[in-house]
Amino acid sequence: MVLCSALAACGFSPKQQQPPRPAGVAQQNALNALNALNALNALNALNALNALNALNALNALNALNALNALNALNALNALNALNALNALNALDSTSVSSTLDAALGPGLQLGDRTVASGDTLVTKDLSQLTARQIDAQCPVPSFNTNQNGVWVQYALPKFITIGSTFEKLVYDADSPIQVPDGSGGTRPLWSAGDDVIVQGDGLDPHRLFLGFAIACGNLAVRPIFMAPVVDGQAWNDHPIRTYEDDLDYMCLKFVDENDPKLASKWFCGGGNLADGVTGVASIKSSPRSFLFNKIALGQNTWSHHWEFPAGLGAISGRIAPADQTGFAQDDAWNLNPNDFHADGSSKVLDYIAALGVKTATNRNGVNISPYNTHDLEDYWAVQPGAVVDSLQLALLNPSEMNQGEVEIRSCGTADSSQCFDYLSYPDVLSDGTVGSVPSGLMNQQLPNGSTGAVAPTSGSDFAGVINISVGPWYETASSFCSWKTDWNLPTAPTKTFSSVIDWSASADGTVVKPDTLFTASYKVATNLGSRETQRCPTWNLCDTNAQSPNSAWLLALDVNGAVILNAVGFSYDSHITCPDKNGIPQCQGFLCGTPIAVQSNDGLAGDWWLCSGGGCAVSPDNWELVCPNQTACVTTMADDDTVVVRVPVPNSSGSNVTNDPSFLRGAFSSNAGATFTGLQSPTLPTTPPPNTAIP
Repeated sequence: MVLCSALAACGFSPKQQQPPRPAGVAQQNALNALNALNALNALNALNALNALNALNALNALNALNALNALNALNALNALNALNALNALNALDSTSVSSTLDAALGPGLQLGDRTVASGDTLVTKDLSQLTARQIDAQCPVPSFNTNQNGVWVQYALPKFITIGSTFEKLVYDADSPIQVPDGSGGTRPLWSAGDDVIVQGDGLDPHRLFLGFAIACGNLAVRPIFMAPVVDGQAWNDHPIRTYEDDLDYMCLKFVDENDPKLASKWFCGGGNLADGVTGVASIKSSPRSFLFNKIALGQNTWSHHWEFPAGLGAISGRIAPADQTGFAQDDAWNLNPNDFHADGSSKVLDYIAALGVKTATNRNGVNISPYNTHDLEDYWAVQPGAVVDSLQLALLNPSEMNQGEVEIRSCGTADSSQCFDYLSYPDVLSDGTVGSVPSGLMNQQLPNGSTGAVAPTSGSDFAGVINISVGPWYETASSFCSWKTDWNLPTAPTKTFSSVIDWSASADGTVVKPDTLFTASYKVATNLGSRETQRCPTWNLCDTNAQSPNSAWLLALDVNGAVILNAVGFSYDSHITCPDKNGIPQCQGFLCGTPIAVQSNDGLAGDWWLCSGGGCAVSPDNWELVCPNQTACVTTMADDDTVVVRVPVPNSSGSNVTNDPSFLRGAFSSNAGATFTGLQSPTLPTTPPPNTAIP
């Protein structure tokens, strides 16, 4: 049986007698676990897809075995508009959405001229690969732009960038299993057109929906999303709100590398749909987080992302009133953008700011204390020099994240790993604003005036990048850490106040310690734990410690497959000699993550094809049309050699034989030459007969 898609301080004063170490207060510090900067790979996503009750229910559903939900769609820029029947759309007309829209701006229009790196996948059916294989053969989706005179790379985490349309799954035929119908007869267990509903141990009934997600490289896939069934509610009355539980599981199908039979299985992870598109923006190897309202690629717009509870989902995670202590918890910061502060103001900017600061350390498992109030500063303004019990003061405003956190959850035990303070190291802060999208970015113009990537812009902000300021350590570390100077980040003012009771140092409250805090305006700021080592944030598209350049070859072919000399060129000069010379004269070396920007020197529009890896001359499988009918194209060098070829746009009869992966495979092989290392195919004539494909 198969499935079909139906297209689918107030008056506080210090106590005269020191209290015992408070129980139940500040028992949860905040970890920036699985943050957006280092959870970009499929293997990281797989580690978050561990909701056994959901995946067991899916794997037990025989009907799903015939559903190939991870068969990659066409290259993103060549992908037709994603249309759907009987589908639900994520709500985008709420007041919260409007607030986010106003904060994030119109979004990024990459159009047809900017594409991600090519892949070297042995199959486009990702369900037949392990997550580790996907990571090795398909790079993180990344796009290069030029702003303020520098190249900025935007990288999207694999699989979590999502569209706004979700299609209900239904059965396409009656069940062969008959059950009593209640009137003495029988009926099929399910009928064609019935909703597919799964449930299992610990899993309440859920409907299944197919969505659209950017997988890796230039590929999109269709993950399954699960929605709780509400009694008496029709499926099309089910709202899909962001940051709520309307969709509470995302499921992907991989080969289980721990299964002796290497079976392909569904893996599901709890979480929530979230607004906007987020990921890593980097200059050189210096990363920051971005959040766009949406990104348009070709004919399709991507406007949402998935948040796992252990990662970014912690920011919007609510804390029940009974559990609120005035500090963040590991898995909940209580900054759901659908909610409001006690004074009636929206939490949207707090959410954006938290996303920016949570990921700034670029490390998993770092102990940080986020705060969005000035409670200690306000108190000391009235009572300068007073000794304050910051944990008790925070209880006066328990639903917010306050200053002066002290971690005490393992104090007094043999394990002292969770017994420390956050009083010494202000790290970063954010006001919750993002860089605007300049007109040059929308028009896709190159710095030298020719059409292509993007034009340099005025101002110090960068499109979609969440604004942050840094603490004093980054100022003193500038001689060996370029992160601050690469982004021209301002240093925020700090001040050391006296004093806070350090409950981690003494159970009787007799030990006090100064508290160093940011004094600038912010929506969210963070202090590092006293045991954390400050480190320069770095990130690179490729998982390699030592980088060496890869080769990028460039060709232009006419309708017969003959090379057109000097018709195309590199509009970005890497100043690196081609590492692997062959018969193709136009070649440069590029380091991983740098832009491969090419353009039509003759001004003609063409179809630009891309291939990566060592098999481009021997197999058509990894050739993909990436920039159709354009005069320029920009991709990103990953960790494999890359070929870019411009061919004529097919005529109305589609008779242009050069617009074919097999032809391009042969053309590259022929022009590279028989002596080119790694070529296994025979030498072919440089100019094929008219309308004859190179074999």
